[in-house]
Amino acid sequence: MWKVKQFKDLTKDEIFQMYKLRSEVFVVEQDRLYQDVDDIDLTAYHLLNLEDNILKAYARIFPEDDHISFGRVVVSKQKRGTGMGGKLVTKILETIKNEFPNQNIEIHAEDYVQHFYEKFGFKRIGEVITFNNSPHVKMVLKNQPALKY
Repeated sequence: MWKVKQFKDLTKDEIFQMYKLRSEVFVVEQDRLYQDVDDIDLTAYHLLNLEDNILKAYARIFPEDDHISFGRVVVSKQKRGTGMGGKLVTKILETIKNEFPNQNIEIHAEDYVQHFYEKFGFKRIGEVITFNNSPHVKMVLKNQPALKY
């Protein structure tokens, strides 16, 4: 089940699972030392995919300067290779289209997933940079108006 919530609306269990999954992957599995919990969490939209009340995929979406960004895109080990990553990005873009229509999207993607984001229309801008202690590339996507049904 997909949920989109602001921080104030997350349950204690959702917050715990969010931080647990992020630290399992970004800090422990990827062996990176950086401050995962930051002030962006307080203002971001949090996108969660739960199965049997267990967090399987997560991302956060937030306004930044003159564009919208998203990050902390993560899929649990159990769901990798099942298409969940593509479903997560599709849901991210759908949420941005509806919550922030006509605002361009800019992300810093880990360089090894650049081609994954290109499948969704993202274009790389510039060279590889170090972001949160790992190589990233800046990528942009022109956002579209919200869908009217």
